[in-house]
Formats: sequence, C-alpha cells, structure tokens
Amino acid sequence: MTEINQKMKSFRLLIVLIATLCLPLELFAETWDEPWQKEVIKKADYFILASVRSIDSAGAKVDVVKSFGGNSLHGTINISGFYMLDLKSSSGRGLHFPLEEPKSYYLFLKKGEGGSYSLPTPTSGYAPLEEGKVMATYRHSYHQALVSQEIYEDTYTEIWSYFKSKKFDRSKVSNFIEVYLSQEPAGFDEEEIETFFLQHVALETAFLLDMNMELGTLKKFIETDNFHSRVSALQLLRNDNSVAVAEYLFNFISDKKNGNFEKVIAIRSLWEVGGEAYQKS
Repeated sequence: MTEINQKMKSFRLLIVLIATLCLPLELFAETWDEPWQKEVIKKADYFILASVRSIDSAGAKVDVVKSFGGNSLHGTINISGFYMLDLKSSSGRGLHFPLEEPKSYYLFLKKGEGGSYSLPTPTSGYAPLEEGKVMATYRHSYHQALVSQEIYEDTYTEIWSYFKSKKFDRSKVSNFIEVYLSQEPAGFDEEEIETFFLQHVALETAFLLDMNMELGTLKKFIETDNFHSRVSALQLLRNDNSVAVAEYLFNFISDKKNGNFEKVIAIRSLWEVGGEAYQKS
C-alpha cells in the first residue's frame, strides 16, 4: 500500500511540474495538487453556463446563462478565490484568475461568504465554450476533450444529476456509450480525433456514473496503443467486482511491458474490486 501511495504522490508531483510549464509566467513558482474531476463535482454547489461580464484583480463578474440541477443561480454573480486550492509553494506574486472577458464558460462553483462564489483551482472547474464547441474535462484538467455543446450538456446534465441526487437517465446514457465503445479504439490522426474524444467522453462518463461495463468491451481499449484510452478503460474496470476482472487487472500489473502510470491506475482498480487476495503476490 505504501508503494501505491508513493506512486500516486509522484504522479501528483508530475502534475504540478506540468502546471508550471503550461501556465503563464506569473504562476511559475505557485504549485498545488490538481484535483480529479470527480472531486471537483462532488464539492461543487452549482453547475452553470455563464458569460464573463468583467474581470478585475479580485476575480470576475459573470452573467448566468443557464443553471443545471436543483440548485440554480440567476442574474449576475461575482466569482473570486478557489475552494480546493492547497498551495504547496508560493512566490508571493499571486495567482492568475483563469477566466477571460467576454468568453463563455461552463463552471463548477462553490458558494462562499458574502454572496460570492469560487472555482476549485486556477486550472480546474471551468470549460470554455466557443463556436458551439467545449474544451471539456471529464477526468483531469490536463486530459481534456473537444466536444460539441450538445454532447457536453447531454452528458454533464446526467453526471451532475447523479452526483447530487443519485438519479440519471440510464437508458439515454447507455445508448450514447454503446455507440462509441462498440467502435474500434480511435487515435489522434485528423480523421480519428473526433471519435477519440467521444470515446474518451463515453469511458469517463461511465466511470463518473459508476456504470458497470463488461470486460470484453473494455479490453480492446486497454490493449490499444493509446495511453488515454488505456487509462480510462483500466479506471472503469473498478466498477466491476468480478473474479475475471480482478485476475485481468493482476495480470496487467504483473506484465513488465505495461507503463508505470497505467499500473498505478490498475492497482487502484484492483483494490476497488476486492483484490485482497493479490496483495501479497
């Protein structure tokens, strides 16, 4: 278990290092643990589509265009601060607020004191909408998919409903997932990338909704050369606690040709499906 924790700690450190390379100059010395999307959704109070009205040093003023679920927001609201930000180091130069005027975003917000709202971190909890396309996060803010507004709203309406009420339209979601997981795993080539994004959405939506997908459906995604598809499918296997899945995961972990990160995901899934019998193997 110590080895698993150490690997996850190393992964979090890797994410922080990536963040320092990808973010603006003023963030180079600001580091934090970036949350997984499941954590972001769990801790958010509101899920909205909003248009940025103005930006200042304290944050943003946005107009609510659409609010999802039982907790709804209306009118103009102020967004400032971050509800999941745990700084590991700071230069004292301050954090860059990520929203830009006059763009539109889907936002996961938490209500704070004084009537203001906050985002999770400077790099999570928001998805830009531009020309009918959403740069969407289903797993982690450094693993994003470009999808249509319709697909984004259709999937996230069900995901948000499940997290907040434990209810979702299983038939509708299952039909969407079946369409894309029945196809061969797509890659990053121009003619395949749209299908890859939709397969990523299908796999991650099933995971977020705790849906059980058959091993036979997921094996082709685990055995592809596509890193992102392998991770999604290995993660999704934790929803199936069958003996066959536990054995498959153990064999995957034991295979020296598989990458360390994928093995960490497989180990976490094995523990979830009841891999106690393999802990001393």
